[in-house]
Amino acid sequence: MDFLIQRFWHTSVLRDDEHYLTAKTSYMDSLMERLAVMRLEVSTFMISEAWLGRLGGPGDMGEKREYIDSMKGVKAYLGSGSQLRRALHGIKDEHERSLFNDSVIGVVQAETFLYRERGYDNAAKYNQAWEDFYVGSCRYYSNLHRISTSWGDYIGFPGREENLFDRCKSQQLYRDDEGSYVINGSLIDSFHQVNTSLKLDNGMKVIAARSELLKVPDEVCRESADQMANVTGLLLPGIAKKELAGLLGAGQGCVHLIDLLYDSVKTLELYLKQSS
Repeated sequence: MDFLIQRFWHTSVLRDDEHYLTAKTSYMDSLMERLAVMRLEVSTFMISEAWLGRLGGPGDMGEKREYIDSMKGVKAYLGSGSQLRRALHGIKDEHERSLFNDSVIGVVQAETFLYRERGYDNAAKYNQAWEDFYVGSCRYYSNLHRISTSWGDYIGFPGREENLFDRCKSQQLYRDDEGSYVINGSLIDSFHQVNTSLKLDNGMKVIAARSELLKVPDEVCRESADQMANVTGLLLPGIAKKELAGLLGAGQGCVHLIDLLYDSVKTLELYLKQSS
């Protein structure tokens, strides 16, 4: 067995004080280490400061920090994708830009513990607003008539005061003793745990795929794992995320499973680029 590449992400959202949050994503792979940080207002999610840290390796363990002034005043929330892309135009590396997106996703997840600051009188109103906004977006919110556990019941109250959200993701690519490529992915956060495994032939076509949803808000979410059968036979490098999402059920699938499998696509592409 030959281990080829490993990648690791950690996203956290911490409450600094009454007025501000810090959302950050740290990232490491076999060649680089990065840190994307945003400081934002609690009530508006407007970014007040953002920077990217490029950390060195053996012989140069220091940090080169790049402040991104164009992100100031941008809202770190759903629907702000185009503004964030414009603000990050000066960051040329796709992987570096994606770390800020990971941090924004963390902020959206952390909102569940900030419903009062975000203008909701109580947890029930916040829960209803989420159901109205997200309806049809994933397996859970496309099947609200079937769920046995509401989001509010799943989270429970009272909420969190300082550490609002944590998420770890990892990817490992190796060549097994048969000469096939295997990509294992995992995602565990404050609310979910998802694992995936892909086996590819020498032509980078998927010959086996499986997933497990180990921690989810409701049993209906676990049905998303059945969609993994649709990627068997797929030529993995170069596939667009939209196409992958369609194969995995789109609004009837799991967004975390889709994200995790797309990370596997990018992991393979990164390896192929490095080894070419």
